[in-house]
Amino acid sequence: MKGYQDRAVWELRRQGLHTVAADAEAAWQRGEAFHPTASSPIAREIMEMIRIANWELSSAAA
Repeated sequence: MKGYQDRAVWELRRQGLHTVAADAEAAWQRGEAFHPTASSPIAREIMEMIRIANWELSSAAA
C-alpha cells in the first residue's frame, strides 16, 4: 500500500474503526477505491486521507 493508504488505515484503527480499516485495506490491496458507508463515523480529516489514498491508487494505474 502507498503512503496515504497506510496512514488512513492506521488512523481508522487508532479511532477504533477496525472493521472500516480492514475494509479499506482489503479494497486498496485489490486495487479498488474505498468508499465508506455514510453511517461510518469517520472524521473529516480521515475522509480526506481516504480521498487522497484513492487518488494514489488511480494515479498508480495511469
